Amino acid sequence: MFNVGDHVVYPFHGAGTIKDIEEKDVLGEILSYYILHFPLVDVTLMLPENRINDSGLRKVIDQSELDSLIEALQNGPDLPPTTSHFSRETENLLKSGSIIDAAHLISSLSRKQTERANGLHIQDRNHLQKARQMIASELVLVNDMSEEQAYEFIDDALLEMKQA
Repeated sequence: MFNVGDHVVYPFHGAGTIKDIEEKDVLGEILSYYILHFPLVDVTLMLPENRINDSGLRKVIDQSELDSLIEALQNGPDLPPTTSHFSRETENLLKSGSIIDAAHLISSLSRKQTERANGLHIQDRNHLQKARQMIASELVLVNDMSEEQAYEFIDDALLEMKQA
């Protein structure tokens, strides 16, 4: 399934690396745990192997998928006005772990931000920041970029959208 050293994405946390696979005795049962480290947020967590399929854990995208990412950043769907229902949908997009969902969210919220005279509501700003962080964390591992370069990559794609 996954091996030590694999770069993976864990929904809502972003991209990280499998540092180890440990066996633990839990109530007399030996269970395997993946030890994941997320460098951008400096978080380490243990994920039971028997919950991998339900967790949404996936490998990071390939270099060949960067064009699809740029396309998603530039052509995200329009968003409806902020409502509590929309907020739940936005949370679900972030929890999906899909880089394309996160890119669509960034595109839509960035477009909304430029259309509003007083910017985004706090909840939308938080979602935008979280989506940017998730994509940046994956770009750092996929493209061997620094964190700053990853955010520049996102901003450059959005700038091209505005100029088009």
